[in-house]
Amino acid sequence: MKRHALKTLAIGAALAIVAGACQSAAPTASPGPQTVTTNSTTIQSAQLAPAPSGAQPTGWETTEAIRGNLKLLTKFDSSGDAAWDQVKHPTVFVTSMGKAPQPTGAKIDGAGLYIIDAYSKEVVASRVYDLGEQVTQSSHTVGISPDGKWFYMMFGDQVAATKEVRNLIFIINSKTLKLDKVLQHPTQRLHHVGAFKDSKGNDRVILDMGFGATGGPHFLLDPKNDNKVVQAITFDDVRPMGHPFTAPSPDGKYIYISMGAPEIREAASYAASIAKWDIEKKVATVIHGTGNHPIGIVNTTDGKWTYVVDAENSKVFKIDNATNEIVGKTSAGVAGPYGARLNWDETLLFVVGKGEGSHNRGAVLGVINTKTFQQAAPKGLTEMPIVLSGNEESGGVVASVDHAILHPDPSVNEMWVSNMGGNEIIVLDLNTYKVKAYIRTPNGGNTHSGGFVKYDGSWNGELLADMLGPQAAQAKLMKEKAAAVK
Repeated sequence: MKRHALKTLAIGAALAIVAGACQSAAPTASPGPQTVTTNSTTIQSAQLAPAPSGAQPTGWETTEAIRGNLKLLTKFDSSGDAAWDQVKHPTVFVTSMGKAPQPTGAKIDGAGLYIIDAYSKEVVASRVYDLGEQVTQSSHTVGISPDGKWFYMMFGDQVAATKEVRNLIFIINSKTLKLDKVLQHPTQRLHHVGAFKDSKGNDRVILDMGFGATGGPHFLLDPKNDNKVVQAITFDDVRPMGHPFTAPSPDGKYIYISMGAPEIREAASYAASIAKWDIEKKVATVIHGTGNHPIGIVNTTDGKWTYVVDAENSKVFKIDNATNEIVGKTSAGVAGPYGARLNWDETLLFVVGKGEGSHNRGAVLGVINTKTFQQAAPKGLTEMPIVLSGNEESGGVVASVDHAILHPDPSVNEMWVSNMGGNEIIVLDLNTYKVKAYIRTPNGGNTHSGGFVKYDGSWNGELLADMLGPQAAQAKLMKEKAAAVK
């Protein structure tokens, strides 16, 4: 049993790690989809001695962090040997690994992540973390910095001695998979994480806080400067904030932010909005009438259009970004839609049917033709919506799909869909519109969002795509393909 020495500046803690044994099972026979399974190994943690009473971390909090009530709880030494082989697996998908759905049962309850080879679909590493206290909230998201150096994960626990319930954010060294920092917010839990480059070329990571229809505040971190907060978007800036879902514009000038509230969600008319937040000027333009519970937000790569998913009414709205007006509305084609994602030439918008706010057991994708802006089956798709799980091929697992992320290689032409009510990532073949693989989590836990990242032999990384959309190379190619469509 290997023990890792961790240094803390603030509090005592324990770190439990589950390392994936990373051997994939043989694929199921054709024509059914491949099912990839893994084993996992538990490594117990050492207990860390508590810091002196009243000790406080210094040097991390910025004015914006303080304004948004985000603090550094503790810091660790995350250096060390590589936990996985990035030369053998240069392009990977990283996603969360949370509490097991029923009735599958997890080997371990906790908050973790796992790393999947983007081509072979082999699980190459996994970790489950805790700080030695009772876990109250397992991981519900994983984000990646633009340079691939850091992973970001949500976590919640309760301190036995004080009964304090803590809303925590783990920042993890992608090479060693060790904790580097733990952040804490007094009232809100982290829900979504994504990354982008702003209009000046700065790397930015956005933390979307909150659940339900009460999101915010949101934070922009600088991953190249100790992951310090460079901007907080609070209720003084945008009010009210709805479900914590944001999306940057392709030029990095704006962040589109869901606005709403429990009362707006129940309103008799379309009362929710989208805030178009100017990052540099720190002002918002409000676009009214985006249903009652806006969640998924997708920008086209040319920046001309924004699609907004309304989970309450199962609608999708289209915004003209030049005029900041709604110019289209159509059925999502699925009940309780959540996230959405465009295909390579942006002619199809896939809407994730989660059953948000009702059954939360959706396992389908709706398909919208973006030219006609209505539900329309593309060539080769004979039935709609597309069924992803809950069938014989998936082992009968009842899913609750939420985020769809386009594989960064157009020759692969796959959509990877996370599953917060199941124990797998679901891979859809966009040539056949059939499920190609179910990639099981090593501990039986569920998944939520994630991203593709590529590394070279020196551990230099590049984020390729995440829940916010395509990054530089992928976005450029998508823009070219979309422009070529007549």
